[in-house]
Amino acid sequence: MSKSERNLPKRRAVMFVYDGVQVVDVAGTAQALTTANEEGAAPLYELRVCALAGGSVMTASGFAIVAEPLPSSGAIDTLFIPGGPGVHRLRLRKDAISALLRLCRRARRICATCTGAFMLAEMGILDNRTAVTHWRSCARLAQEFPKIHVDSEPLFIRDGDIWTTAGVTAGIDLTLSLIEDDHGAALASRVARRLVVYMRRPGGQRQYSEPMALQDASAEPYKGLLQRIANRLSDAWTVDDMAAAVGQTPRSFHRKFAAATGTTPAEAVERIRCEMARSLLQTTDQQVVQVAGKTGFGSESALRRALQRQFGVAARELRNRF
Repeated sequence: MSKSERNLPKRRAVMFVYDGVQVVDVAGTAQALTTANEEGAAPLYELRVCALAGGSVMTASGFAIVAEPLPSSGAIDTLFIPGGPGVHRLRLRKDAISALLRLCRRARRICATCTGAFMLAEMGILDNRTAVTHWRSCARLAQEFPKIHVDSEPLFIRDGDIWTTAGVTAGIDLTLSLIEDDHGAALASRVARRLVVYMRRPGGQRQYSEPMALQDASAEPYKGLLQRIANRLSDAWTVDDMAAAVGQTPRSFHRKFAAATGTTPAEAVERIRCEMARSLLQTTDQQVVQVAGKTGFGSESALRRALQRQFGVAARELRNRF
């Protein structure tokens, strides 16, 4: 970094924290910005972790962090609002809403991570905008705030100067995108490599969580069946095979499985196969055709089509962005 670059005014960033905040939403963004500084960001980021009154803040993980009082004056380059179980208590406090609204008016851009979107929603900032939050909370956000267009699939969404993200590590994806906007793709890539994370996953990429319906299928006999499918992906797994495995007729099995999991047997098999294929593409150097064989797709083209359906990106993109 040159002397003139070192003398540039720093990008002032404020992380608004509260009791019950989720640690990774704070730490992920903080580390990405710190690493950007170490990798040559010019101007540098200056992050301040702030709370309503400052002092000790109890995180959702059961340990405290020390925060500064909210800044009373001056422009803010980026305001971060992390999520956490405490956000629903915080949004009931009029003093918190008023203080945060004042900060928003001074910020060039506003970023809500995970359920931090509920604070923006409470202030009306997301009205008539498109937003996302953690997949488990998207339905609640849409129900409580019908003026918001909630899109549950993307990792993060930018609507003007407002950014919202899916849960947990998606906050790092968002921060990498901010770094790329501010300093270019080369610096964002260096930060991603240092953090050993995906290389700038696009915001439109779907949230990578286990399918909700399959997670909820905890009752036998389907829980055991899903595990058997995961252990023997190269098997054909027709409806007849699956029905026989749980001792049901094909017609009865199809109906009961769909009622229990929210999806069809064929869709469930494809999801499980795609999850394994994604893992193999990102953690091994196996060719796509080899991955297709190991995960039961039978052909490279069948695997590619399934990955596009499930994740919205191609096999090459899944591999190259890790």
